[in-house]
Parts: sequence; C-alpha cells; structure tokens
Amino acid sequence: MINRIINKSAEYSWYLLIALLPITSMPIVASLLGSDSVANPSIMFLIALVLLWLVPGVAQNIPVHGSVLPLIVFVIVSISGTLFSFFYDIPAFKGINQFSPVASAVSTLILGFLFFICASSYPTNKTVLKKTMQIINWSGLIIFFWSGMQAVFWYVYKEYPQWLFDLQGLISSRVLYRQRVTGFALEPSWFAHQLNMFYLPFWLSYSLNKTSNHSIRISFLTFENILAVLGVISLFLTLSRVGMASFLMMFLLIGFTLHKKIVRFVMEKIFKRIRISKQLIAAFMIILYLLSIGAVVVVFSKVDPRMARLFDFSFENENPFITYFDQLQFGERVIYWLSGWNIFGKYPVFGVGLGNAGFFFPSSIPAEGWRLVEVSKLINRTRTLLNIKSLWFRLLAETGLVGFSLFIGWLISLSYYLLAKIRSGIVSNKIMGFVGGFVLLGIFFEGLSIDSFAFPYWWVSLGIAVSTILPQEDMV
Repeated sequence: MINRIINKSAEYSWYLLIALLPITSMPIVASLLGSDSVANPSIMFLIALVLLWLVPGVAQNIPVHGSVLPLIVFVIVSISGTLFSFFYDIPAFKGINQFSPVASAVSTLILGFLFFICASSYPTNKTVLKKTMQIINWSGLIIFFWSGMQAVFWYVYKEYPQWLFDLQGLISSRVLYRQRVTGFALEPSWFAHQLNMFYLPFWLSYSLNKTSNHSIRISFLTFENILAVLGVISLFLTLSRVGMASFLMMFLLIGFTLHKKIVRFVMEKIFKRIRISKQLIAAFMIILYLLSIGAVVVVFSKVDPRMARLFDFSFENENPFITYFDQLQFGERVIYWLSGWNIFGKYPVFGVGLGNAGFFFPSSIPAEGWRLVEVSKLINRTRTLLNIKSLWFRLLAETGLVGFSLFIGWLISLSYYLLAKIRSGIVSNKIMGFVGGFVLLGIFFEGLSIDSFAFPYWWVSLGIAVSTILPQEDMV
C-alpha cells in the first residue's frame, strides 16, 4: 500500500513537472524556494521526483540510460575544476563573495543533470509516455491562448489592459513587453527558447511522422499539426532573433527528410510530361528553400525595429563588425562572448571554475566594449557580476578545453542513440529520434543566447528523446 502511494506520488510529480514547465519565474514559488531559478515551479516537483523515485531507485539498481555516464564525467570534472579554482588568484569585484556565484552555478548544473536523468529514465511504459505527451500538448494550447491575448491587445489596441498585467504579474516576475509575446515566461527570448527546445520538436516530429496522441482531428489535421502551426506563429511573435535562427536550423532537418519526397512529387505531378532530370529539379528546390529563408529574414527585418539596419554593413567604420552588431542592438552580447573567449585564453585547460567568469570581466573586455553604454553601466554603476550570455563561451571560460570537449562529446554521443531511433522500424522510436535531432540542431544557436544550465527544456526533451525505456508498441 505504501509503495503504491509512493509510486503514484512520483508519477504525479513527473506530470506536474512537465505541466508547469511553461512558467519560468513565479514570484510566490521563488519566495518559497528562496531562489529565482528558471522554471522554479517545476523544480519543486523535480525535487519530489528525486526523493520519491530516483533516490530509492538508485538503491534498487533501477536501469539508467547509458548517456547519463558521460554526463556524470562532465559534472565531476566541472565541479572538481571549480573546487580547485578556490586556490586561484580570483580578482576582487566590488566586495562580492566568490562562494555565492560558485554555489549558484554548481547548483544549476546539478539541477540540469537531475532533469536529464529523470527525463531519460522515468517514462517506463507506453501509458506514462502518452500521458506526458498529452500534457505537453494541452499545456501548449493554454500557452497559445494566453499569448494570443497578448498579441491581440497589442496589435489591435496598442496597449495591454491592467487585468492582463496583473495576471502576468502572478505568473512571472516581469510584466509584458511592447510588440512581443512572452507566454508564461519571464521574457520573449525565454518563451522562444521554450518553443524551440521543448514544444516544437515534439509537435514537428509527430507531424513529420503523421502520428498523434489524440483522436482530435480538424479535417486531415491532427492536434499536433495545429499546435506546430500555432507554435511557429508564436515564435515569430516573440521577435527573438536567436529563436528564429534556431528554428531555421531545426527546419533544415525537415527539409533534408522531405526533400526526396518533394522532388518525387514535383516530377510526378508537375513535370510528368516534360523530360527534366531529377538533379535539376533537386537543385531548383534547394534554391527555392534558400529564397524562402531569405524572404523570412527580410520580413523579420521589416517587423522588428532592431533589425531595420540588417543590410546596412560598411567596412568604413573603425571596427566594422562591432559597429554592425551594435546598430542591430546586439553589440553588447558580442562583447560578452569575446570577453569569455579572452578568459578562456588565459585559462585554457580547466577554465576559471563555474560561476567565476564574472570576476574576470573587467580585465577581459575588449577595448571596443568600453564604448558601449550597457557594458560601461554594468561595470561602473552596478554591483552585478557580468555573465557571458552564451553557453558555449561560458563552457570554454569556466571549464576550459577539457570541460568543453566533454560536454560537446556528450552531445555527440546522444546523436548515436538518436540516429538508431530514426533508423528504427518502430514509429514511436523514430518520433523520439527526430525530437532529439531537432533539439541538437536548435541548441547550436540557442547556446549563443543562454548561458545557464538551469534552463530545463533541452535537458528534458533530450532525456525523453534518447530514453531506451520507451514503449515498443506504436502510438495511435
């Protein structure tokens, strides 16, 4: 009886963890946890799942996915390097204690690891997985309803009503943005990250494989088809530049998968009476794909004021690239990346330790960076440690070439499991293989926008995707 209660509690903890992922920073939960970590409501149920299922399961030798092992190596090496960093000569910065940012960085890495191990090992049967997918879908529909209201009030009335502000304030630590939808997230770029790293990969994969977890149909469209379309529209309305770049990377996988079918369709339906080589049609379609991407970029440059000068580049400026990115309101981010690169240059093997990069910023900022208002303000007028704003440059700066190589090696090792699933004859495995493929492609650009291990979305989606403890039956 007790075991049944514990098992049910663990199961509902998993479902609630998934259902609450859209909420990134609920103030009341932040006050309870004493932390403003990303997806703090889900973290509460992650802790419950760890205590109810993972800890007892480790004692009982529950099966753990093989991809967890190289990740454990990365975690151990990163934390070990961080402990050794206490023997480094860490520059002082406005009286900030070194222990606090280090503790925060290590805790976020451990949280990410726990999200992955639970996601890769908990869904043990078809029922749990199907309910998980249904929760993802219904929570996504709720997100789109809320985002749709944000878009309607802004684009129709050019302002938000007070009640919309009040409700958003209960869900998020920040309020609404002009012209950009945020869903339940703290800011538009975080909402775009959610869509790219969690929701869209599932919806695109189910749509690509013509499969659904629901009996809901509108004509020939499945529930996942509708959600995928709404997801892409919402992504565009975030006006997240990195988000759009990530989605275009993910779209490459769709194009690669469907290219042969499209060429065959064109030959059979359009050019069936004209003798044209298959290679010529394929080349024409590739050009058409590139023109479509170019059209999206042009439209985005017209909609987003920050991109108005996208095609205005000149070598006549003293620092043409910094000037170009600055006029796109992206210059500060590039400076943060270059600062991280400079830190890596000084500590190339093991880095400066997790959480320590901010202490090295004042001596690592390129000369051009001091001319940017935001950089100068953060350094001279606040007591905030600057962060690198990129997972890839942060890994180099804080874990060195060793940690960076281990992490990239872990991501590459995941592709082995994902390719095996894609080649599998089992539809449910193919779906999850494509989910992971979308995430791995999208994270290339997303890693240029986020620098925290606390974002759980790609941890969870990759965990579910690579898990071998999946149902062997195809889903209905």
